[in-house]
Amino acid sequence: MSKELQVRLIQAGTLNADNFPDGVDLIVTAHSHDFIGERTRLRARLGGIGYHPSLLPMHRGRDAVQWTVRMGDKVSGGTVYKLSNQMDGGDILLQQHVLINPKTCTAASLWREKLAPLGVRLIGQAVAQIAEAGSVVGERQDESLATWEPSIDRPPAFRPDLMLLSY
Repeated sequence: MSKELQVRLIQAGTLNADNFPDGVDLIVTAHSHDFIGERTRLRARLGGIGYHPSLLPMHRGRDAVQWTVRMGDKVSGGTVYKLSNQMDGGDILLQQHVLINPKTCTAASLWREKLAPLGVRLIGQAVAQIAEAGSVVGERQDESLATWEPSIDRPPAFRPDLMLLSY
C-alpha cells in the first residue's frame, strides 16, 4: 500500500497551534531553534519528531555543535527524538555516532561534513519507521547523563504555546 506524501514547509518562528494546518500526520523539525509547544504538537495526529546534532541527552540546547567542538569531544552524533514538553528531552527514536578529530574540526565543518548529512539520513529512516508502524515509539532518555549547554550568542528559543495545564 502506497500513501502519497504531502510536505508543508512552515517558516521558523511562525508555527503555533492557531495557524497549524489541518490534516497533518507528523511534525518534523531538523536542528530547529524553535520550541514546538504541546498545543501545536497535539494538532498533528502523531505529534512530532526532531533531529538534534548531538548524542542526546548530552549537549541539549541550541548550540550543541559549537559546544561539542569547544569541549574537545572526540565522539558526537545525531539523534532523532520525539518532541516533548522538555526541550531536546523527548524519547530517542534513532541515534548514530560520528568520530571527530578535535585538532582539525570546526563547528562549521562538523555540521557540514558529518552532522547535517547524518540528520538527513536519520530523519528519512525515522519517518519510514513511523509510516510502517503507524506510531512514534522511542526509548526514554537517561536524565542522569543529560547536559544543558547555554546559547552562545543567540536569543532565547521561540516558544509560542504555553504548556497545557492538567487538572
